[in-house]
Amino acid sequence: MFRKIIAAMMSVSALIFAMGGITDSYALVPNEAVELGGLRPGYTLEYMESIYGEPTLEKYEPCSLPAFSKYTYKYGDSVSIFSIGGKVIFDIYTTANNGWATPAGVTVGMDKSILQKVYGKEDARPWINGKQCYQYFVHPSGMCGLSFGVKNGKIVSITAYMDQ
Repeated sequence: MFRKIIAAMMSVSALIFAMGGITDSYALVPNEAVELGGLRPGYTLEYMESIYGEPTLEKYEPCSLPAFSKYTYKYGDSVSIFSIGGKVIFDIYTTANNGWATPAGVTVGMDKSILQKVYGKEDARPWINGKQCYQYFVHPSGMCGLSFGVKNGKIVSITAYMDQ
């Protein structure tokens, strides 16, 4: 019986230690940080239009279940908004210094060193489409967060996202 109690205590201690290690390894930005140009993933397209007006529909990918059809909207040449079902925003993406910024004031064109100062160490740094992407997650799952595309030491794109 004593061995079972010790084994259980060791298991719980190991689990707590492992969970603590996971939390410490992520920047874990607050949910409020996942915003671009005043829009957040999860906001309605109706709200987006109330601020910016009607966007241009760039791409529509129909699905047999209309709630899963994919829409890509544009504001000018440098802002794209991605939606599934045409009701809710999933991704906001910008590729120019056009006034669209994160709540912390980070914009395209800034030096990548600002990311460490504002958000801390990135949670992931994959290469995507020829850019080093500095990713900051809300949760360790990485399903919601900010991604900054960097080339030659400068931020060339920003995405506020929520996985579909």
